[in-house]
Amino acid sequence: MPTLSIIIPVYNEVNTLRSVLDLVNSVKLPRNIKKEIVIVDDCSSDGTRDVLKTIKGRQFKIFFHEENTGKGGALHTGIKNATGDYVIIQDADMEYDPHEYVDLLQPMLSRKADVVYGSRFIGKGPHRILYYWHSLGNWFLTTLSNMFSDLNLTDMETCYKLFRKEVLDRMELREKRFGFEPEITAKIGELVRAGEISLYEVGISYHGRTYAEGKKIGWKDGMRALWCIFKYNTSWFARGVKYGLGGALIALSQLLSMVFLVEGLAMSGLLEQNIANLISIAIAVSTGYVIHSNFTWARDAGNSRSRYGGFLLFHLITFLSIPIRAGMFYFLSTLGVHYITNSLLGIFAAVIINFLGYDRLVFKSARKAS
Repeated sequence: MPTLSIIIPVYNEVNTLRSVLDLVNSVKLPRNIKKEIVIVDDCSSDGTRDVLKTIKGRQFKIFFHEENTGKGGALHTGIKNATGDYVIIQDADMEYDPHEYVDLLQPMLSRKADVVYGSRFIGKGPHRILYYWHSLGNWFLTTLSNMFSDLNLTDMETCYKLFRKEVLDRMELREKRFGFEPEITAKIGELVRAGEISLYEVGISYHGRTYAEGKKIGWKDGMRALWCIFKYNTSWFARGVKYGLGGALIALSQLLSMVFLVEGLAMSGLLEQNIANLISIAIAVSTGYVIHSNFTWARDAGNSRSRYGGFLLFHLITFLSIPIRAGMFYFLSTLGVHYITNSLLGIFAAVIINFLGYDRLVFKSARKAS
């Protein structure tokens, strides 16, 4: 008999927790699907833990964090301990109606979907009217996420995400707080683009609460979501934007260091300019490694072998471009080409060589590993 694991991350929800659990228990799932309710308390301090200690039942699995790790951290614990065939996320704040599990399960039970998002914005059921700017921010993050993931979701930040368990088991999730939503969407997008899974949306109702009623997400979470959209997505558009921004910063570091050496330190002779070029290349290479390893490509993707292999391959490709750039600079400097123009031509050559090498070899293997 199949089982639905319902993961409920909890933090200071003493006023709503029992009501949510009553609703979850009352849901009648189709096809005799059983419920496994995985509750993760993220170090609550308002009496929530006392409530959880009174809950009994074979369907409940309750875990307590000894320090607050954020919603994503609680979900990591829940996913690790979920044993069902299907997994859904349920907030403990009464904003989402558990009776809509039945609607979310339909595309999965009909073998059409491997992941289902419950969208608050495609017209199903009642919706409480609240914050305009909050909804605009949600729309902006969803749109940006769609651009970088090449998906056409209407609600990336929704709580209701339903998965086949084997899909979740393929992912190495890292974000501990509200960055969980854009991170997991980015990784789902990669599997969708590869044709390995199918993603559906189903309209749901939404009963939002005010900040006075306990809503927790704020502008800092929005900024983290932006960073996660840039960091984790790997579509052609995402790679182009990240390589473009990174390449511009790397080129700027070389040009500024070159100008400083030639103009500021008076390294203006033919030999001195070539030495300055090598120094500026070294500075650009260092800048590039910091940017690419922390922004374009997450260094901790995959196992140790893939990390070390990617590290060595990254530097091999980088160092292969250095003698080409140095040779170009020397040849053009003997022809009297201005050192700025000369540096720009070298940067252009490096961008082509490094982009092709990084994208086709280093980052391709990293994306597969993550």
